[in-house]
Parts: sequence; structure tokens; C-alpha cells
Amino acid sequence: MNPPTTRKSWISARLQIAAYIFLFFGCAAFAGVGATVAFIDPTRSRAMGISALIIAGSVGIATVRLWKRVLPAIFACGALNGLIIIGQGHALNSPDVVVARSLGVVLTLAMISAAALTARANSRRFTSVERLSFIGIFLCFIVLFSSFDIKSAAVAGAVCCACIPPIWDLVTRRSKTLSI
Repeated sequence: MNPPTTRKSWISARLQIAAYIFLFFGCAAFAGVGATVAFIDPTRSRAMGISALIIAGSVGIATVRLWKRVLPAIFACGALNGLIIIGQGHALNSPDVVVARSLGVVLTLAMISAAALTARANSRRFTSVERLSFIGIFLCFIVLFSSFDIKSAAVAGAVCCACIPPIWDLVTRRSKTLSI
């Protein structure tokens, strides 16, 4: 990717990145709220929740090629949150919720690894393996934005999905060397 040469193209590139971050989080949050309404909240229409989940999830999945570039930055922000947990000993947005510093270390290392893995996957040709990996990460973020009580499993799932492309490379490289 060549760096922008003019100020106008630099601003345009930054606005494009901001739009992709908004697209990713907007679709994931809207789908997460839709999942909450569809499966947890008995006071609202299930049809409305399922509709929101399907529409936002479909838009998010259909636009993977656009927001895939911002995943390393999103995971880097997660690493920053882990560093805050290590330093402060509580959740970022809830000072009343005490979080073990050892959990902060694990979270930080996982987010740094996921950022590096998604950056590596972005530097290569975009194949169906990367697409499936990034869709898996998106689905985990949907769970994070819902009211399901499996947030730690969703974070672990997102990190595992980030591991899929390098594992696939290792397996295919091994199978090629064994077949020769």
C-alpha cells in the first residue's frame, strides 16, 4: 500500500479508515442488540430483534473486504484495555468491577497476538480462509455486544479465529512438502 502523497488524499484515507471502523462496530453492535432482543429480552418483539440481527450481520459479513484492514487496530485497542486493567486493577468502564491483574496480562497478550496475526493476514492475498477467519471474528464481536453471558468465550473465539490463517498456511505448506 503506497502512502498518500497529498494532504487531501491523506485526510481521505483517514476518513475512510474511520468509516470502516464505524462500519465494523456499528454492524456488530446492531446485530448484538438484535440478538439480545431476539433471544433474551421478553419485552420487545422477537421479529424485530431477528430482523436487526440478520440485516446487520449480513451487512457486516458482506463488507468484510472493507473493514478487514482495521482489525489490527481494533485488537490493539483491546491490548490497551488490557494494559489499563494491569495498571488499575479494574475494568475500563466500570471502576467498581475488580479484575485480576493476571487476567489483564492474559488479555493484553491475546490482543497483541490477535493484532499481529490479523496484520499478517492482511498483508497477504485475501483468500476464503482469511474471509472465514474475519467473519468468525465479526461473529464473536456480535456476541460481545449482546447480553449473552459468554464474553470471555467470545474473546477467546476471536483470538482463535485470528489464528486460523497462519495455521492454515502451516498445514498447507507441510502437505506440499510431504507430497513432493
